[in-house]
Amino acid sequence: MNEELVSRLKKFGMNEYEAKVYSSLFELRVASAREVHDLTSIPRGRVYETLDRLMEKRFVGCSGASPVRYHVNDVAKTFEHIKTDTMSALNELSEYLTDLERDRPARLTQAYELQNVHAIDSQIRLMFQRAKSEMIIFCDDAEFLKRYAFDLADLQKRLDLYVVLRNRKLAESTSIKCYLGGREIENGFFSPHVPDDRSIKLRLAIYADRRDFLQIVEDSGDVLGIFLSNDPFSGYLYHCILDEIKPI
Repeated sequence: MNEELVSRLKKFGMNEYEAKVYSSLFELRVASAREVHDLTSIPRGRVYETLDRLMEKRFVGCSGASPVRYHVNDVAKTFEHIKTDTMSALNELSEYLTDLERDRPARLTQAYELQNVHAIDSQIRLMFQRAKSEMIIFCDDAEFLKRYAFDLADLQKRLDLYVVLRNRKLAESTSIKCYLGGREIENGFFSPHVPDDRSIKLRLAIYADRRDFLQIVEDSGDVLGIFLSNDPFSGYLYHCILDEIKPI
C-alpha cells in the first residue's frame, strides 16, 4: 500500500480507513471487499461501511455482483466535482453567516484588563488589523512609535490616522504625520486627575472605528492595558478630539 498516498489523503480530510481503502483500490484498480480487507487488514464489516461512504462521496464506483467489484472513479472528474461542491457549500455558508450578522442585535459593551506586555502587544496588533476606516492614537511613548513604525505607516496609507503626541519632540521618533492637542486633551488624556495621590501616566490610547478603545497606563511602575469594545460614547469623543487637534 502506498503510505505516502494514505498520508496525503488523510491531510485532505479522509479518515484512516477511508484513506487506506482508497489507496488499496488505487493500487489494485478493481477489487472485491474481501481483497481490500486482505490488503489493508481492516475488519471486513468496516471495509463495507468505508466503501459505502467513499461511493457516497463519489470517490469510488462499483459493478457486478457476487462479489461486487469496486474501483476508483476518474480522478480528474472526482476532484472537479469536489471543487464545485466545496465552493457551492462555502458560498452558501458565507451568505448564511452574512444574513445572521446583519440580523444580529448590536454587541453589548465589553471591557477587560490586559495585565502583561504580550497581551497588550497582541491587542494593539489586533486593533491595527481590524481597523477599517479611522483611528486616533494618543501617544506619550517614543518606544511605541519606533516599535510600530511599519504598522503605523501602513495604517496611514489605508485609513484616516491621527497620531496625537504630547509634545513636538516625540515627532522626531516617527516619519508619519502627527498632531498636537490642546488643553482639554492634555488634561483629559495625558494628565488626568487621579485620586489617592497615585502615580498614573498615560502611555498610549487608541480609538478604532468609533467603536473600540484601548488605554495603556503606567501605574507606579506597572503597565496595565484596559480594552473597551463597542464604546457608546466613541462617536461623540471623536468629534471633540478632531475639533481640537492640529497637525505638527
